[in-house]
Amino acid sequence: MSAGFLQRDLADLLTSWRIRAGYTSREAAALEFGTTKDIIGSYESGKLVYMEPMMVGWLLRKYGAPEYVIAEAEAKAKQIRQGSSNTWRDSGPRWFERLRQLEPLATSIDIFEDSYVTGLLQTRAYGRASMEAEGALTVKQIEESLDLRESRRGSVLNQSNPAKLRVIQSQYSLDVMRGMDLYEDQLSRLREDNERPNIEVYILPTQGFHRSMSGSYQLLSFAGGEEREVAYHEGPLGAHYEAAKKEIGRLRDVFSDTLTMAERLR
Repeated sequence: MSAGFLQRDLADLLTSWRIRAGYTSREAAALEFGTTKDIIGSYESGKLVYMEPMMVGWLLRKYGAPEYVIAEAEAKAKQIRQGSSNTWRDSGPRWFERLRQLEPLATSIDIFEDSYVTGLLQTRAYGRASMEAEGALTVKQIEESLDLRESRRGSVLNQSNPAKLRVIQSQYSLDVMRGMDLYEDQLSRLREDNERPNIEVYILPTQGFHRSMSGSYQLLSFAGGEEREVAYHEGPLGAHYEAAKKEIGRLRDVFSDTLTMAERLR
């Protein structure tokens, strides 16, 4: 088994959090933690076929990463041992599925949402109402999820050089909340975000067939070219990451065709 997307993903994640923690070199981190630069380097190179989940988690905790990032990183390290290094499936709790550690590192994100307002652009009231409607979480779990969602929004949109976002929302995702107390505030949030220089929000009419009818998805691009692109899709059995170039290209065509049928939010 050769190193694949998940190894590169975890390697980039470890490197990013090390630098954020103030350790500009592997030697500095190794000296602080009582290990060697070669051990840290083996994880950051992306060439280590099997990363130890406990080591991945230990390093991220030392670097001050939040627990949801650590939990998903450890799960990915386990997945590498069990399946394809280019595919990731998350079977965690539903409130956890939408929290993705890749987003803060992306240079551009294309999003299609057919039922809900996309998580990055939700107000707290909208997020609470949607989770209460599902009836699967306690009040405490909902509040924790909302805190994490706000943190996720900040980490993506409030950087000094934030990712470029193109968001296609189905008209249904707006109509379904019409008449609710949260409607005007959520619509104002979408319009305010649409005014940001790095965000474009489009509305797809409800009538008619279109190529994105299979459900919500995201396409994330990173510095380094096409080989660093990844697609993300959620379904009844959990969340699915795909890094195969052929599948990424196919989904890019789907997004582009859908975009031609949508209109910019006003």
